[in-house]
Amino acid sequence: MNTTAEGAPDLETPQRICAYAYIDGTRCPGEVEGEGNLCFWHDPKAAKNGADIKQRLEQWAQSGHSMEGFVLRQASLEGVRLHRGYDLRQADLSRANLQGASLFSIDLRGAQLLKTDFTRANLNQAKLEDTNLLGAIFEGTKLEEVQWGTVVLQEKKAGLAADRTAETLQLYKEGEEVYRNLRRTYDASGYFQEAGAFFHREMIMRRKLLPRWSAGRLWSKMVDLMCGYGESPPRVLVFSLLVIFGSAAFYFLLGVTTPRGPLQFEVEAGLEENFWRYLTCVYYSVVTFVTLGYGDILPVGYTQPIAAIEGFVGGFAMALFIVVFSKKMTRS
Repeated sequence: MNTTAEGAPDLETPQRICAYAYIDGTRCPGEVEGEGNLCFWHDPKAAKNGADIKQRLEQWAQSGHSMEGFVLRQASLEGVRLHRGYDLRQADLSRANLQGASLFSIDLRGAQLLKTDFTRANLNQAKLEDTNLLGAIFEGTKLEEVQWGTVVLQEKKAGLAADRTAETLQLYKEGEEVYRNLRRTYDASGYFQEAGAFFHREMIMRRKLLPRWSAGRLWSKMVDLMCGYGESPPRVLVFSLLVIFGSAAFYFLLGVTTPRGPLQFEVEAGLEENFWRYLTCVYYSVVTFVTLGYGDILPVGYTQPIAAIEGFVGGFAMALFIVVFSKKMTRS
């Protein structure tokens, strides 16, 4: 038996395994290198600024073990190759340098990407749901078919808040900044459809920063419903149809005048007759909406201001549709 200088047996120090538990309940296989119960990769106190950090990370990835929960704050990972859909869920990459990194199909769900530098990196088909993207740099980054989730993390957290507090407003402000950053990135890359979607979310964040029930917030909501802040021609069409059929219902109930006499809903007329009368009112509503004049049907009584309002709204809606449609077509 080998002994130490003091004559004591030279017993091998037992291997200590990292205490970090993955989402699926399994344990990280990494060895604890210093004090505590976490491995080098999960230990927030372990310095990740060594010259060999990129090589060590690539070797770990190639071993097939998960990188979930790795703490890589301020790590210099320029040009790192992790392009096989590796698992970096819940990782902390805040202020890390990932310029030129190959991260194709990487899983970064739930990761902290605060001010992470992805300049010229490849993030095509990456999974980025529920990540903190505040201040992340995407200059020249490849972002095709990225899974962003329905909303960014800040908006999701703000939506779960019960009250409108200063913290909630700060989350909306941060969410607006994240959406603006993504919109500008996609806009600069020529992906205008994605840029338009992020612009829509950006405007929603700006609206939610306004006082509830204020005139500015109500107007912003109405613009969203009518045209999606200029990003949705179908919304303009739906709005127009609602105005047409809604106005037709008022004409049908309140009555208009035709060359053959008054046209109005009557219980005694029966279902079929009332149905045709309503279709006639729809025809009159369409004519009024597109501002072609009243034609052979004239409004009377309360339907006169309704017809005037519909004519004004119709002219506005048609002009709005032309602007929104032209914007979408020239950018696509």
